[in-house]
Amino acid sequence: MHSYRIVCALVAATICLASMAQNNTSSPYSRYGLGEMRDPGFGRSQAMGGISYGLRDKNSINPANPASYSAIDSLTFLFDLGASGLVSSLTDNSGNKTSRNGNLDNLAMEFPLGKFIGASIGLMPYSTVGYNYSISGSTSFPQLTDTLNYTQSYIGSGGISQVYGGFAVNLFKHLSLGVNVSYLFGSLDYARALTVSDISNTNVTFHSTTESVAIHVSSVNVRLGAQYTATFGNKQAVTIGAMFEPKMNLHGSYDMLLLGLDSTINQPTSNFFQTPMQYGGGFTYTYDNRLTVGADWLFQQWAKAAFYGQTGVLNNRTKLSCGGEYIDNPFGQTYLQRMSFRAGFNYSNSYVNINGYAPPTMAFTCGFGFPLRSTKSLINTTFEYGITGSASATSIRDNYFRFTLNLALDEMWFFKRKL
Repeated sequence: MHSYRIVCALVAATICLASMAQNNTSSPYSRYGLGEMRDPGFGRSQAMGGISYGLRDKNSINPANPASYSAIDSLTFLFDLGASGLVSSLTDNSGNKTSRNGNLDNLAMEFPLGKFIGASIGLMPYSTVGYNYSISGSTSFPQLTDTLNYTQSYIGSGGISQVYGGFAVNLFKHLSLGVNVSYLFGSLDYARALTVSDISNTNVTFHSTTESVAIHVSSVNVRLGAQYTATFGNKQAVTIGAMFEPKMNLHGSYDMLLLGLDSTINQPTSNFFQTPMQYGGGFTYTYDNRLTVGADWLFQQWAKAAFYGQTGVLNNRTKLSCGGEYIDNPFGQTYLQRMSFRAGFNYSNSYVNINGYAPPTMAFTCGFGFPLRSTKSLINTTFEYGITGSASATSIRDNYFRFTLNLALDEMWFFKRKL
């Protein structure tokens, strides 16, 4: 029976790996930097506003802080598969446009390696690129009695995914230390073109230089985590967590094709692109395994990470998150008593710099955990409504709604049955 489940998990991993090559964003802001960054976190964390550093639960996987893996029960195997759908409404002074996307988001497993050691492996997105828009206008030349129409077109696709493996160890009963090692891979493709036509002479239409850029990533990243849990009486507990990730080089290759100039640039990217040094901290307060509330703070030092070989091009990013969960009675006899109710909020500034403008993002989240009959497994749902940027003559407001569905299996594997 166990071998059958492992085969199913591997098949699902293959499907998930293939699907992650697809886009899961339509935001024009993903044109900048390495795309739209995706902070790690699965169903339960996402519905609680994205809090994760102090989140410690033996029934859910939390890759944002690898120190959480040691909370798993020594007889338990966890499996999490997530998919999401996204509806975006883009608005500027000229009008609005609606787009829809969907994708498989993550696949992960967690299991014990001993009484005090837990481990996890998984696949999840690091960043995504997906946009297709154009800007049109006209200009006149009185001296030449000509009027030119022009259209600037921008198209981008691709993404960076990460396969991670990590473990955590419990020390001195209250302290846990963990580490994740991730392999980042994928391609980001950007293209732009300028089309110009002379409307005073309809026989003359020409295309200027078209630029096509591809960034291919193949690199390794490391994340360290720590959690300290203090209990008060039999029902209360506070967990304080922290995360640190050093700056790393994005090894791979960088290609630029200039069609109008008939030239190609190809060079390695050992120090051309870098991930930022980042660190964060947070806490959760739990009462009677029924109420959980917490908050997180994240800092990413993008200003000192190389982008096209230069530092200072991107902005440092800060994110604040808060959220909570309520379960009436985890062992209740009615279904409603055992359901999980979650809600949260987060706010962050963008790491990209668009002519001095860094579009902020504000998001509200809520979700439910639906327990499966006679098991600890859950179907987790997350509803997220967010706003990125503002609508003006020089910027775009992205109002988005994301629905995420996670299957979180919790089963007892590591024990011998007796008759």
